[in-house]
Amino acid sequence: MDRNDDNKDIIREARQKAKNEKEPKKNLTADEKDTKKEVKEKIVNDEELKDKKTNKNKIYIGMICFFVLIGIMYFSAKRYDNLVYPNIYLYEEDVSKLNKEKLNDKIDILINDINKKLITIKVKDKKYEIKVCEIIKKIDKNKTANEIMSYGKDKFFMEQFGLIYLNVAREYKFNMKIDNDVIQEKVNEIYKETTISAIEPTLDIDDENVKIISGKDGQGIDKKALTNKIIDSINSDEIGKTNIVLTEEYKIIKSQINEKDLVKVKDKISTATTYFGGTGYNRGLNIANAASKINGTLLMPGDEFSYEEKVSPVELFNGYHMAPVIVNGTHKNAPGGGVCQVSTTLYNAELKAGIIPIERHNHSKAISYVQKGLDATLATGSKNLRFKNPYDYPVYIRAYTSGGQITVEFWSNKKVLDGKKYTPVSFIKGSIANTYLYSYNSKGELIYKKFIDTSVYK
Repeated sequence: MDRNDDNKDIIREARQKAKNEKEPKKNLTADEKDTKKEVKEKIVNDEELKDKKTNKNKIYIGMICFFVLIGIMYFSAKRYDNLVYPNIYLYEEDVSKLNKEKLNDKIDILINDINKKLITIKVKDKKYEIKVCEIIKKIDKNKTANEIMSYGKDKFFMEQFGLIYLNVAREYKFNMKIDNDVIQEKVNEIYKETTISAIEPTLDIDDENVKIISGKDGQGIDKKALTNKIIDSINSDEIGKTNIVLTEEYKIIKSQINEKDLVKVKDKISTATTYFGGTGYNRGLNIANAASKINGTLLMPGDEFSYEEKVSPVELFNGYHMAPVIVNGTHKNAPGGGVCQVSTTLYNAELKAGIIPIERHNHSKAISYVQKGLDATLATGSKNLRFKNPYDYPVYIRAYTSGGQITVEFWSNKKVLDGKKYTPVSFIKGSIANTYLYSYNSKGELIYKKFIDTSVYK
């Protein structure tokens, strides 16, 4: 067959197809339509049933997987009911998966190691060692063991599973009771041995000449900072595995007194003298010794003076000698007889400087070197002479003995007197004396009168 025949067949088929499309479709009967509909519905229902069955199987499989997973999580968590959870550390020591007995053994070893540790403190070329066992009062072993063993046990098992298998690490340290008193004692020892105190500037007064003696800065460690470092080191992770080394640097200790303030001290504002000649050699030595101990005292504004603090202890080893003293109205020999004459002379110089005492006591028996009401006794631990510098200028006390007499001078700036003159006055009636402090202006007029106290003698 040639190509023309092929073309004729193709054209014939196309025409027949077009003819068929133009012919009207055959109408179906009612029964045929119902049958066709039923077939379609059955096909749809079969497909829906097949889908539902597939979905139901998927749900069953999912539920089975879920419960299997829950079971795995539950029993995995229950495995650790009597064990420490993984990734638990005590001072970086792994205590994971230990039972209670082995955990306690591990804790005992750690406590023993910690107690053997040393804290070394280096201060330049000096080195001090403190044993950790000396400054730890107690390590609460049971509390730490209970905290480690019970960690996570109170949570829902799913949370427990997460803590166990999600690598949630946790660090523990001992709850230690530290002996702060021992630490402070150790730090004070180091401070005392390493510190060079500042030398305060002061005055040197010879007759009428006032000379300033310069001070010098000191050096020392910071006690508070060192104390905190020791406590921090004990509470650190390091104490569980190694000895601690702390290095301290010296800090400059500045003098508290400014030389510029001392320049203001120019004038003698009061003086008082009493006589002791002929009262005994030893008594004279005691007076000179006590005078030397208060001589050179510098009181900055607001500073308090304590006579007992300056001259004590009144014992033979402190430069005193046996001499007569008044005890309950009678004389007897004791170390330091005569120190009360120094306090009495000081008291009179104090009043003449316009300074009122904080504490003062009279003798039980009247004395010969001042009238009643103007004396001041000392009884260690019970009776003292105390006063404060009330002025805005420094006050310098000069005390010396010469020719059988003791003299006490107060030096400051004449501005503190403001042109006034102070005079102590005692009104005596029998064994009772009432003491006042009078003040006069430049014209000699009485402008001030203050009651001091009442003295009663035997």
